[in-house]
Amino acid sequence: MKARKFIRDKASSTWTGLSVYSSFHKYNRSIYSNPNFERSKLTSGEKKEYYNYWKQISPIVSFKTVEMSKSLSGVFNKRIIPEEFFLLYIEPYLNNNKDVAFLGNKSIYNKWFGGELFPKDFFHKLNNIYYTYDFDVIDDIESFIDNTMNVNDFPVVAKPNKDSYGGANIYFLKNKDEVKKIIKDHPDLVVQEKLQQSELINELNKDSINTVRTCLYKDSKNTIHFLGSGIRMGVDGSLDNVSDGGIICTINSDGSLDKYAFDKYVNKYLAHPNSNTVFADKRLPLYEDLVETSKSVFEKIPEARLVSLDMCLDNTEKWRCIEVNLFGQTTRFMQYVGEPFLGEFTDEVIDSIVNLKS
Repeated sequence: MKARKFIRDKASSTWTGLSVYSSFHKYNRSIYSNPNFERSKLTSGEKKEYYNYWKQISPIVSFKTVEMSKSLSGVFNKRIIPEEFFLLYIEPYLNNNKDVAFLGNKSIYNKWFGGELFPKDFFHKLNNIYYTYDFDVIDDIESFIDNTMNVNDFPVVAKPNKDSYGGANIYFLKNKDEVKKIIKDHPDLVVQEKLQQSELINELNKDSINTVRTCLYKDSKNTIHFLGSGIRMGVDGSLDNVSDGGIICTINSDGSLDKYAFDKYVNKYLAHPNSNTVFADKRLPLYEDLVETSKSVFEKIPEARLVSLDMCLDNTEKWRCIEVNLFGQTTRFMQYVGEPFLGEFTDEVIDSIVNLKS
């Protein structure tokens, strides 16, 4: 029995590894085939230094992530994490308890975190059963909508309460009839208020909610560290997700915006294509509040040492949290400007993974 389990686990691990490497191979090929991508090859010395640094985790080291980082930023840094390693080793090590995944369910946010940090929920749908904000079963959803929602509540947002990668199946609904129609098509969702964005953020792009992705790390002593952030913006009416046609601009540690944003295919933008706002001239408003609010969310997430949050500055100039990401996180917006995702903590994470394997 033990032998069969070992073989089964080994086969599963091998298949996962092949799938991850294949997925990034396809993505990297799309970048290298982009005529706007100016490749800056690694030197033999850089390749040797990078390989010797990362082979501690696995000898199968891809150079594509660090080469793209160097090409875009002009800087080589051996601590740039290979994207394959992040998904296969680093994130699973830091967030090794899968039970914490329930905090990624948007229907849980307000009950777990409390306060007014997250958007207000009108109702939930879980496994085709409707629930109130307090998770009482709703027998007649259409009557519930008619009796509890009013014209001042609209527009509202309907979205999957889990696994909504890339902003898929997010709807902005203008009236009760639209709500009644959309909710029939999805077994799991949440209907919540549509946050009104601060005019300070509208200066960058007023045609979409522009969320700030913040990434935080919890060390072995349970101390929370703010790794970095980037502002995501829609383009030509798209959502702000890069996979949906948006762009992202890294935010520096002093709150200033980096000199360029990039899209899914790493095309660079020195200014927003629609508003023409130049990124290098801007500073994110209330940056220190963003850092502290993000940390306050992470403090209430046990059993996880890495989290990415989607934050929004609302029209009362308060930072609100729209989404908690615990698995399937991304490192690109930091690493594509030459900044290692884990920064000064890279060495200690590598050492911990190596010690765990030995």
